[in-house]
This record gives sequence, C-alpha cells and structure tokens, in this order.
Amino acid sequence: MTKEKIKIDPNEFALAVIGGSNLKADDDARASKDALKRYLTAYMLIENFNKLEAEQFKFINSSDFELMMKALEHMRIN
Repeated sequence: MTKEKIKIDPNEFALAVIGGSNLKADDDARASKDALKRYLTAYMLIENFNKLEAEQFKFINSSDFELMMKALEHMRIN
C-alpha cells in the first residue's frame, strides 16, 4: 500500500478513454452520443476514485480501509 496520494485528472483520463475507444456508429450523431456517454462515465468514475483515494489517508491504519477498498470495487455509475 502506498502512502502517497494518487490524484488522476478526470478530464485527461476521460480523453484517454475516448482516444483508446473504437467507437463506431451508423451516423455522426450516434457516434458523438456514444463518445459523450463514455467520456462522462470515465470522468465520473475518476471523480469517485479521487474522493475515495482522499479518504484512504483517514483510514490507512484502520479496519475501515478494507471497507473503502470494497466500496471502490462495487462502485456504480448511473
């Protein structure tokens, strides 16, 4: 376990996800909607990760740390 905080830039991450995605659709509007959905999902995922990461330092010597890690595994984006 690292003692250094990790903070991922949500915009950079989301752009990397889009850049690495093979988004294909029958028309530009559909492709744009798919890209936007993927971008927003990636952005929100990293926002949640960054919040959990910030909380890690409060729980680093606690049994609650394991609960925090399990929360990350089961995080849902709506």
